[in-house]
Amino acid sequence: MENIDSLLKWANDNGANISSNIEFKEISPCNYGAISTSVGEVSIKIPKELVITCDKAAELFKDAYENANHVSLLKIYLCYLQPQESFYKPYLNSLPTLQAIDSPYTWSSQDKAYLKGTNLGNSLRENIASLVEEWWSAVNLLPENVAKPESHFVNMKFYYESKFYNDDDYYKYFGEIDINNWTSFPNYLWASLILKSRAFPAYIIDPSIPKNEPMLLPVVDLLNHNPKAKVEWSRAGTGFLFQTKDVNQGQEIFNNYGQKGNEELLLAYGFAIENNPADSAALKIKIPESRMNVVKGLGIELPSINDYTNSVIEQASGAEEEHQGDGVLFYINQEQIPNSLIQLFQALVQNQWESGFTLRMQLAGLNHLRAAFETKKGILTLNVPSDTIKHKYIRWYIESQSAIFAAAIKGIKRQEKQILGEYKSELLSLKSVYKNDIKFQQSLLFLGFGSYESILESEFQDQCWLLWLVRCYNKPHYNDDILCQWIHDLFVHLRKVTDISAQEVLNFKPIHDAIIPDLAKAVPEIYGTGEWSVAEFIIAGKLLDLISFTRGKEQECIIVHQNYKT
Repeated sequence: MENIDSLLKWANDNGANISSNIEFKEISPCNYGAISTSVGEVSIKIPKELVITCDKAAELFKDAYENANHVSLLKIYLCYLQPQESFYKPYLNSLPTLQAIDSPYTWSSQDKAYLKGTNLGNSLRENIASLVEEWWSAVNLLPENVAKPESHFVNMKFYYESKFYNDDDYYKYFGEIDINNWTSFPNYLWASLILKSRAFPAYIIDPSIPKNEPMLLPVVDLLNHNPKAKVEWSRAGTGFLFQTKDVNQGQEIFNNYGQKGNEELLLAYGFAIENNPADSAALKIKIPESRMNVVKGLGIELPSINDYTNSVIEQASGAEEEHQGDGVLFYINQEQIPNSLIQLFQALVQNQWESGFTLRMQLAGLNHLRAAFETKKGILTLNVPSDTIKHKYIRWYIESQSAIFAAAIKGIKRQEKQILGEYKSELLSLKSVYKNDIKFQQSLLFLGFGSYESILESEFQDQCWLLWLVRCYNKPHYNDDILCQWIHDLFVHLRKVTDISAQEVLNFKPIHDAIIPDLAKAVPEIYGTGEWSVAEFIIAGKLLDLISFTRGKEQECIIVHQNYKT
């Protein structure tokens, strides 16, 4: 509390105006906040002289400021001030250390292992690597008149060795922070997390400042966060004014930084909230270059890097293009799956005969998306112990992630059920083929299949589909209306435009030779009539891929009847 008292005295001595009914105290161990000592309005006014903005870094670094990312230099500036007896010393002494923040960046490999399968767990190494590059670029832009610490050579060594660091190496490295070596990466990470957890948009006090530039507000940033708190931020002269009304006596005074999910809270603040309604889960999708034209042609609006609110890393120019090459990140919550995510999965399964969002694409896309959600949910580590407060936060985060994916899976199933019900007449399952095509059903007796269930048990569904599609191709040779004319017509077209490779013949010949010769002898009225060569089997396989989708865990193949563009 001594550091807080010094901070308050410094602020009051330098023009801050803090309501007399605000009492700062330790709310819980190592957690300081403010309590109202009376009913009514409270306010905190901070003059511009106490506010730390990017232009303060510009005053020190001058020429470097014009060529650097302003936020990066502000981070370096905070690091520079740490060991100095500067004007801002009382404020800097009140800030938590890197170890006190306890961000996942600084966790042991054992604790990081619990994050396996989450976006946070998957992105930690990538984010650290990006921050290292950002830090090194900023350090190397420092002007010569700003002397680097004597131990800076250690930082240079770390930069070149960091590419080989594992989680244990980082854990040890972050445990040895030295504020006197102010150009070190641990100090830069500390400054990054301070800005992430405490910064306000600087344009509030100066509309001419770019909206992406932050500022630090001493005293105001002591207030704890509550997403339900009703507060007002405004400009007061050249300074900043915080206000909240109708506070009860003895009630904690909160600030409101907006809706923050547990991923952002863990990364920047080191804690999580149980059943956090602001939680989201991430799904990163790598789009093949060959599919980008399809995505653009369908008018799908992909999220950009600017849509993300939980990244500690300041993105440089061109980061959005790099991001799309690495994968597009979508966020879902328990209430909503982005429509663009659903559309993307539908676009990824479009074939050469389809345009727009066809029925087959809709169903196939939903099934692929559901499978992706099920995979993500399946790799989450739910057996996190509750022996420490940190592990409790991790468990809350992962349980929330699991619940989000479970809700998403349920939502996809609901959409699929609705479409299947609405377009039931356009869908053809192997079970319905077996039931309605009696001649085909009876022919399978010679292969030992006396029921549809026996086909499933022997995993013979794919071969059955090939046989039946070739049977449809040979429809003119039969007097049988049960066979689909549209399948016959598509088969004929595909047969004309397809070149069959020698490798495909080698792949399908064993299947063909194991079935057709015996069937042709046993049921010549079906398999001895028309064309039943290996080539027809190859075309049937290609056609099945073009007109069907697989559904659910059983991977049931269903044919979709629609007007294909051939």
